[in-house]
Amino acid sequence: MLPARQWTLRNGLPVIAIGNTEAPLLRVELIWNAGTPFQPKRTLASITNELMTEGTKKRSASALETFFEQYGTTLVSPDVMDTNNLALATIHRHAPMVLPMMAEVMLEPAFSEASFQRILRRRRQRLRENLSDNDTLAYRLITESVFGSQHPYGYNSFLADYEELNQEDIINFHRSHYHAGNGTLLVIGQINDRIERLLEETFGQLPGGPAAEPFIMPDLPTPPKIRQLFRPRAQQTMIRQGRAGIHIGHPDYPGLVVLETVYGGYFGSRLMRNIREEKGYTYGIESDLDTYRFDGSFGVSADVANENLANVRKEIQLEAEKLLQTPVPTSELDMVRAYLGGSIAMELDGVFGHSYRYRSAIIKKYDPIQLLQRLNDAINYISPQELQDLAQRYLSPEADWEVIVGGGERVEGAEMIKRVDQPLSSE
Repeated sequence: MLPARQWTLRNGLPVIAIGNTEAPLLRVELIWNAGTPFQPKRTLASITNELMTEGTKKRSASALETFFEQYGTTLVSPDVMDTNNLALATIHRHAPMVLPMMAEVMLEPAFSEASFQRILRRRRQRLRENLSDNDTLAYRLITESVFGSQHPYGYNSFLADYEELNQEDIINFHRSHYHAGNGTLLVIGQINDRIERLLEETFGQLPGGPAAEPFIMPDLPTPPKIRQLFRPRAQQTMIRQGRAGIHIGHPDYPGLVVLETVYGGYFGSRLMRNIREEKGYTYGIESDLDTYRFDGSFGVSADVANENLANVRKEIQLEAEKLLQTPVPTSELDMVRAYLGGSIAMELDGVFGHSYRYRSAIIKKYDPIQLLQRLNDAINYISPQELQDLAQRYLSPEADWEVIVGGGERVEGAEMIKRVDQPLSSE
């Protein structure tokens, strides 16, 4: 990986910079420890970040949009679970104008009552739409099942949550979390002395404060079970299976990347070859290995015709059992090694590709260079026996939660979900 320079602005704000570009381009992102694990009320973090770009004490939201448009850029607040972020990309010539405006948005957000109520109305409408969408429902239900309705990675928003928030909550959360002592400045592009001075003049003025502490994570729910939401009018059924407990810093993580790829992580994977290509039961099926700052998840997702529900569930379990019982053949493992090696090489093509790894490392708190080395070692040297050992620890079907949403027939032993407008634990 390209090396990163690190220094601290006069107010204590850490800077991580990745340069080495010929073009005078610049991407600047402020990253605060102010995501879901740090919020005292549900939805507070994401609404604060969204509301922050809805105008400052000096300029309306439309004036801000017009200002950034004239310089060919947009101020964005990426949707991230563990942190709240504010970012823009620009060229050197425009940086002295747009970076101070970015700082103004962060320092002096209007947080007007009118904008707050408008966002709440928008969120309520979006929630009503989501509660009628099978794919969104399946995601909400599997995350809530795996982590629990009180866990930051498991709880979902409901209409009652928006009734609990007020304008003062937003102002207080911003004051306590959006400051130099609780964030990091990530800078990518061509960085010279003039740019460094501009960063100091602009972001060195942010106030200081103590680093925020995350809330204590509740215990994960047990034992795993099957949950089903029957929707008779749906032509398809969503299958979501998963478990928690795989953190990106765990020693098993690099090997799991290889195992997950064999299982369902690319077009040539076992789930794809068997269930889609050979049997034609579904157009899309995949496994996924998601990571967050304090935990992670490993699961399978498939969207199937109602009549194929039983067959697909059976074949998913069969493919897991094969990995538990039999080492992966060398020829198959070699294909996966080549695929993963090529994927990482493409990902690290250019400074902005390298910056993705550094950005992820800031958000999830890990050493990106060390992790990349561990990934390379696993990709190149992990043995079929080691993969089988991992499968026996992480692919045993009885350890997975499963959520089924759609018009497929009732699954024996499944807990039937009656309502989707309240947490599962309150049923």
